[in-house]
Formats: sequence, structure tokens, C-alpha cells
Amino acid sequence: MRILTLLFLFLSTSVFASFQMNERMQKSYAHIINLEFDAAQQLLAFEQDKNPENRIIVLQQNYIDFLTILIGEDESFFNKIKAKTSDRIEIIQKGDKSSPYYLYAQAEVHLQWAFARLKFEEYLTAAYEIQKAYSLLAKNNELFPDFKLNKKGLGLLHTLVGAIPEKYQWVISLVGMEGTVQQGLGELKSLLEDEQMKIYHHEILFLTSFLQLNMTNDELAYKYLLAKIGEAYASNDLLNFAAARLAHSLGKNELCIQVLESRISSLEKYPFHYLDYLLGMSYLYKLEYEKSKVYFNQFLANFKGNNYIKSAYHKLAWISFLQGEENNYFELVISEGTTSIDEDKVALKDANSVIKNKYHIHSRLLRTRLLYDGGYYDEALLEISSVKILKKYSGFYDEYYYRLARVKSKLDYEAVEVIAHYQKSYDFGKESTAYYAAMSALQIGLIYEKQKDYKQAKIYFEKCLSLSDFDYERGIHQKAKSGLDRINN
Repeated sequence: MRILTLLFLFLSTSVFASFQMNERMQKSYAHIINLEFDAAQQLLAFEQDKNPENRIIVLQQNYIDFLTILIGEDESFFNKIKAKTSDRIEIIQKGDKSSPYYLYAQAEVHLQWAFARLKFEEYLTAAYEIQKAYSLLAKNNELFPDFKLNKKGLGLLHTLVGAIPEKYQWVISLVGMEGTVQQGLGELKSLLEDEQMKIYHHEILFLTSFLQLNMTNDELAYKYLLAKIGEAYASNDLLNFAAARLAHSLGKNELCIQVLESRISSLEKYPFHYLDYLLGMSYLYKLEYEKSKVYFNQFLANFKGNNYIKSAYHKLAWISFLQGEENNYFELVISEGTTSIDEDKVALKDANSVIKNKYHIHSRLLRTRLLYDGGYYDEALLEISSVKILKKYSGFYDEYYYRLARVKSKLDYEAVEVIAHYQKSYDFGKESTAYYAAMSALQIGLIYEKQKDYKQAKIYFEKCLSLSDFDYERGIHQKAKSGLDRINN
């Protein structure tokens, strides 16, 4: 009997060991989230040698590939590595089915590859990966309701599901996916308050910041996340990105520059070149053109991906225009990069219009825009106040009143005056493909929501959603939809 008991214990330990988040795997994970992939790989190789049945190894290898694709956007690497997805799922499926990690690890691999595929516009396969991840996490949550990592994946998915436009809701209803932005963000926030989940806090802060910035207009949440990050942004590039974006959204450009310049340069980290693009933008907001050019050129020289290339050349074209110099940057906007993201689409649209002499750039409105985006509101008001003669080219009035409203709103002018400016922008621009009318409707909705006039707020959120085929449509519509969700709930 004793021999049978010992045999049972041995077999149980062996099976359970197929998912071990031991000290070595915790250290490896910390290296991965800090983009120190070589150090992580060394630990994974050691674990593979000492404990080859540990399926956490496979999950962490997938993390490395996912972050490499997300940050580096190397399409050749993506095409080479994506065939490993099914192999990794199969290895995980040979693990202990009674472990809460069994379904969770499979869901994580599917979810990470969904985002990787979205980078390269493999939308159909990405949709399958998202559906699979959701069903696995939902089942795991039923089986192991106290397994807290479920909330990380479900929080992310609930937020994304809540932001899907109405016309696509039928797709998610087919597989029973449901959720709201507030529900998902609430789940992620609860993990940030849980000391038992401390090892995952950097990843959750990164995810929550990204979602909060793209789905809401909640400045209190931005401040909360920035405080949670603290000074960790200096040593962790994912948190550096998050803190810089949060600081920018709070109108704190000097803090944004401080964050981005605090990065600890290291050959041991996978390079996050997009942070140079952000630093270029931050100096552009200060109208410090020469410093801005240094970082845009640094980004263009080093980044091997496709996104933000057109946008970087677009900003160099703006700088040359504002400095009164001839340039060929608009031609480079057309010839270089791709148009997967809104910033690059707008850059290409502007460049084509300039080449065809159909696009007008008003220097004072452009400087107003840049100063406003940097949080230099008094300087922005002085700039726009210097526009004495209203030019009657197409698109002038909707931009002028939109920018005037934005600046006055930040300087705490009376809401009635700010709304009047936004209304003029909406009226002038609602037939335009520029974003000023849609953003004006969104901002009016947010003002009314803050005043608890939910009837008027709903009207303007719906006006925003009724407009289509304008710049930055997806992001603006997401925020209007989130506004409606808040009112309805």
C-alpha cells in the first residue's frame, strides 16, 4: 500500500510539474516584460534542460515572439515564426488538464497571436484566435474562478468586445462573446490592486494604459495609472511608452519628454524605436524643430517596420513648411511606408492633396495645433488669436472653430462658449472627410455628460457616430461608443 501511495504521489508531482511558474520562470517572465529577451532565453534553456516537461516554457517563448512582432513589426520574422502557433498549442495540450494553466496558457497563445496577426492585417485568422481565446478563458473561469490570471485575458477581451462597432456586433454574438469597456477595465484595475498579482503588474499596467488611452477620455484614470507606474518607466520600456502616452494625454509635455529621455539605453534590451518617434513628436509640440528632426530621423534610420514611417516624413514636411524651407518630404510620405494605421492614412491623404495643390496648411493653425497637443494652452491661444483674417478655403472654418474650442476648453472658458465654437465646427465640417466635425460632436457629448445632461450627451455621441469616412474614424467612434455605454449603464 505504501509503495502504491508513493507511486501515486510521484505521478501526481510529475503531471503537476507540467505547469510550473517556479522562481526561474518568474525571473524569465520579468526579463521578457522588460524586453531583455536574451536573458530570458538563457533561463528558459536552463529550465528546458532541468525540467523539460514544464509547459510554461512554451508560453514564455511565445511571449518573446509576440513582443518582438508587436514592437519590431518585422514582417519576415512574423511569416517565419507564425507556423509555430499550432505546435505550441499542441505541446501545451499535452500538459496537466487539471491545472488552471492548461486552458489559460492556450488562451494566452491564441490571444497574443491575434494581436500579432492584426499587425499584418490577417483579420480573419485574428478573429478566430480571439474567439478561441475567449471560449478557453470563459471555460477556465468556470472551472477555476479563483485563478486570478483569467481576469487579465478576460479584462482585455471584455474591453475590446465593448468597443466593437454596432454593425459588427453580430459576429461576436455568434460565439457568445460579451462585455463592456468599463467591465474590462474594472477587471484589469482589480488586478493592479492585488498584491498577489504583483509579478504581473508591469504587463497589466501596460495593457490597461493602452486600453484606457484608446477607449476612454478619463483623465482621473490616466493620473491613477501614471501614479501606479511611478518611476518604473526609467527601467522598463513598455512602461516608458505607457507613461509617455499618459503624460501627453494629460497635457504634460515636459513630463513626457522627461519620461522618454530617462530611458536606460542597453544592448541587452530589444530596441523600442517607436519611443524615438514619440520624442520627436514631443519636441515638435514645443516647436523645437531641430531637436524634433533629430529623433524623427533616428526613428526612420533604425526602425525596420512599416507603421509611422509616412507619419514621420509627414512631420518632417510640417517642420520644413514652418521653417520656410523647400522640401521633398511629401513625396517620401507617398513612396515610403504603409497605411495600416490612422496616422499614416492621414499623412498620405495630406501628401496627395499637397501634391495636387488641393490642401492648404495654415501656419498659425498648425502651430496652434502643436502647442495645444503639447499642453501649452496659453501659447496656443495667443497663436490662434493672431489669426485676423478668416481664409475662405475649404476646411478652414471647421478647423479654426474646432481648435479655438479645444484651447478655450482647456483654459476653463464657460461651457456655453466652448460648445458654441464646437457647434460651428460641426456645422461647417459635417460633410468633410476631416475629423473636426466628428471630434466636435464627441467633445460636446463629453461636456454634456460631465454636466449630467445625459439626454443632450446621447444626442451628440450619436451625431458623432452618424458621421463616417473621416480621419481617425475608428478611434473617435470608439470613444463615442464608450460614452453611450457609460450613459446607458
